[in-house]
Amino acid sequence: MDEVRKKMSRKAVIDLGTNTCNLLIADIYPDGSFKTIYDRKLPVKLGRGGIHKKILLPEAINRGIEAFRNHSKTIEEYKAEEVKVVATSAMRGASNSVELTKEVKRLFGWDIEIIDGEKEAALIFQGVSLSLPDDLKKYLIVDIGGGSIEFIFAHDNKMIWKRSFNIGIARILELFRISDPILHDEIISVEEWFDQNLRELWDFCELNHPSILVGCSGAFDTFMDIYEQTDPDLKLRKASELPLQEFYKIHHRLIESRSDTRSRMKGMDMIRVEMIVIASVFTNFMLRKCNISKLIHTHYALKEGVMREWIEGK
Repeated sequence: MDEVRKKMSRKAVIDLGTNTCNLLIADIYPDGSFKTIYDRKLPVKLGRGGIHKKILLPEAINRGIEAFRNHSKTIEEYKAEEVKVVATSAMRGASNSVELTKEVKRLFGWDIEIIDGEKEAALIFQGVSLSLPDDLKKYLIVDIGGGSIEFIFAHDNKMIWKRSFNIGIARILELFRISDPILHDEIISVEEWFDQNLRELWDFCELNHPSILVGCSGAFDTFMDIYEQTDPDLKLRKASELPLQEFYKIHHRLIESRSDTRSRMKGMDMIRVEMIVIASVFTNFMLRKCNISKLIHTHYALKEGVMREWIEGK
């Protein structure tokens, strides 16, 4: 055991999303596997007020820097030897993203790799596939982000098709005026918008018939936390089923709730209070549209995929 510890290394991955800044710290073993020892997300809301203008507002940049500062302290505390940072939708769409990348480099010495949507989807698959059983047939992986939503279709744990669409929840909240609680007519309008903007997805699913939806990260973490009524701050598990009838109960609770009620729900992540209703509307619509019969949640997603690729030297 002492020899294994000597050969073991410790790495950190930071995933800078539109809504949250996520940190994964893991021990890397000689065989190339890794064990998560720390997993935490912090709010940044990079897209707020500027996502449709394709800029990061000064206050958003400041929130990002503060999240990096907090993560830096944790990385130092856990003595991670190397750090890799990737950024997604808000950063790749912002004309002034260099302001944040330069400041992060100056303050912490870290380079930020801004990845495109196709790369993001591929890395999500790399992470999610680490957590799933081997006997799944046709399934659709979905990652609902603030700036974009990624879809990956897999068969026998092999990636067949992937797409990233710039229809994340932060974008929708700036496009639609949503009441609190959301009104029935507003749900219909949002569903019609999804229907129009995801025709490529619907056509693909009609031809390939995925029966299982694998939800990862963000909103799906919160759905599962509400179902299990657990502390959402730190999750080290892999994958588990969220029974559809239980999701539907959660969905109806969410669409009937006000924000102050949601903030008091057991298992609710405070970061998600604002966005979780639209995420639930989308998930409910997708389950219906694609005739999904089973819903699986996995805590593994982009940052685990980045870690896996990093370790494998790809």
